Amino acid sequence: MEITHRMRQILDLLLRSPYESTVAEIARSIRVSPRTVHRELDAVESYLHRRGIRLHRKAGSGLSLDGEPERLENIKSELLTPFNVEYSADERRIFLLYRLLASDEPIKLYTLAHEMRVTVSTIAADLDDLTDWIGKQKLRLIRRRGYGVEIKGSEPSLREAIRNLVGVRLDDLSLITGVEQRPLHPVDSRVASMAGVDSIKIIEEILWKWEEQALEEPFSEEAYTDLLIHLSIAAYRIQAGRAVSEVEAARMIHSRQGMPIAHSAAVDGLCKQLGESLRLEYSAAELTYTAILLEKASGSSNELLPADDLELVRAIRSLIHYMAELDDQDYIADRSLRDGLFIHLTAALERIVAGQRIRNPLLDMIRKEYSELFDRVRQAADAAFPDKDIPDEEVAFLVMHFGASRERMGQTRRNIRAVIVCTSGIGSSRLLAVRLRKEFPQINIVEQASWYEAVRIPSSTYDLLISTVDLPLRKGQYLKLSPLLSDEETEQLRNYIRERGFQQSVDKLLPDPLLHPGADDELHSATKPTDVQHRTAGIAGLEELRYLNKSVQLSIKLLEAFRVIRLEISGVPSLMKWLQAACFHPQLKEVLEDPDLVARRLFEREQHGTQLIPGTELALFHTRSDTVKKPVLMLFELDHSFKMGEAESVELSRFLLMLAPRQLSRESIEVLSEISASLLDREIMEALAGGQEQEIRALMSAHLRTYLIDKLERE
Repeated sequence: MEITHRMRQILDLLLRSPYESTVAEIARSIRVSPRTVHRELDAVESYLHRRGIRLHRKAGSGLSLDGEPERLENIKSELLTPFNVEYSADERRIFLLYRLLASDEPIKLYTLAHEMRVTVSTIAADLDDLTDWIGKQKLRLIRRRGYGVEIKGSEPSLREAIRNLVGVRLDDLSLITGVEQRPLHPVDSRVASMAGVDSIKIIEEILWKWEEQALEEPFSEEAYTDLLIHLSIAAYRIQAGRAVSEVEAARMIHSRQGMPIAHSAAVDGLCKQLGESLRLEYSAAELTYTAILLEKASGSSNELLPADDLELVRAIRSLIHYMAELDDQDYIADRSLRDGLFIHLTAALERIVAGQRIRNPLLDMIRKEYSELFDRVRQAADAAFPDKDIPDEEVAFLVMHFGASRERMGQTRRNIRAVIVCTSGIGSSRLLAVRLRKEFPQINIVEQASWYEAVRIPSSTYDLLISTVDLPLRKGQYLKLSPLLSDEETEQLRNYIRERGFQQSVDKLLPDPLLHPGADDELHSATKPTDVQHRTAGIAGLEELRYLNKSVQLSIKLLEAFRVIRLEISGVPSLMKWLQAACFHPQLKEVLEDPDLVARRLFEREQHGTQLIPGTELALFHTRSDTVKKPVLMLFELDHSFKMGEAESVELSRFLLMLAPRQLSRESIEVLSEISASLLDREIMEALAGGQEQEIRALMSAHLRTYLIDKLERE
């Protein structure tokens, strides 16, 4: 029986959803009318009946599948074979990109049309649609009659295009955690092959060990994941004979405008390990390419703070204020919500602006479980981001954050240690964490980790490993749950805990003397802290105090050293002159080893995006550098205002300078980030505009004091 593309979409949704799906939900997901879905259901039902699966249609409830798990798995595999699948227009274009990026010679249009079972004119139209995307990758699409079609460009640009194509079609984590073990659509399978999926686990093991040995400060999870996929693509291309040339490596160095390349022994060591394990040879040009990838991943250019994008901070504040009014909740006081939204939206908005697809497999479930909250978040997001088209998938992610904030309360003492995992270590895991605390008070969530941290946490430090995503671990080593924790999953977790020897802890959640004689005794016994528990709690509490002490000490040092300094320059004013005057000021003599380098980095950052605080004549210039000896915060007043901006329509009269060493502790990053976020408080902005040193210091002290007290309560 021929399966149409629409039938496959409907079947895919029914097979993936843990709940019943309504016709309206399916229609919305595949972007057709409910009437169209109804028309397709007879064919879907016939297809399923032939394979021993029953399609349940319940009026007012929804659709569901009933059949043996093995038969359902067989259908999943059958749906993903190329012989009975009709390609959609999007899938066809992805396939075309795969063929052209993987080929080192031109391909005839007839050949492509034959492979996709469409006409030559359809392929030609698809290529027209792809021209802009290819151009944005700094590549050229060459089409000539009698010659064929091909994509031309430098090897680094071709690899970047493959990386972007992987991001469009596949989820990064599914690629890393063993996509080859699951049946894939033929288009996805080809894209995964270009990403070197067969070798990615080997590369991941090498990269993880190398990071632990070679780096003082580990990569962020997002940087680590992106680096891993880039290295995997590079290995695949080298194996295919598509290495970076010496000329291309020289161009990459030249494009860095004098920034040095760290050709360290550590980089050579990483490439040597990769080469030996994968039986590849890394040339000098490939070493340069790898070094640049590593520097990009380490964020060594200009990054300083998690909250350095003040425009985004302001938008998030607006989002939270709108939600506080719409939902009648005190979201404004929840700093965890603000921090979580900033981390999430920094990456999400980049994808939205770039036109990349946002995936959220929980969209329909969230709409159903949190329909009222979803509508309010949608309204608040539209108001806070009027110039952005926020898709429903992203709104659903935001619902998770606000849902977690709603339920962040009523925590009691617990005794089963659990680690919670999600792709970012903060988004959906936070919602799951608060749901677990509510349903399972005895579970103590000792850590919320990212996927690549979780698989390496010693098992002796936790009792349960719970994840919202697939992990590269054997079944039984962890339990996968959705962030919404359905009733079925609650029971599943309860059974999972019982099977692993925590019978008393689970039973005492709902002690019933009739069902469990002596339940009161068990409850008393299980909750009585042992000497080991006392010692463990004492160590954890001591570490928290040390952490807070470091944060307090850094806050004191920063504010005690804070000064308001007047600057004067001669000649024609320019931003570079003002920055150099600040960096060479005597007050910073003991702080900066290379003032000119720091000034250039600050200037380069401004060229990539303004650091002006919206609605003021104040800017925040900041960077991290090995030439900075310690964190410092200063306010510089210009002896006369300076016009800046593209049209020189913005007046700059003073700027804050926030500098820090390249290697920073977590406490330092969080304190500096909090100071950055505080700049949008009305009182602090007014004090900065007035330039009164004591008033500024007092207001910032009060803000940091509130932050630290709140952190103590949360910890």
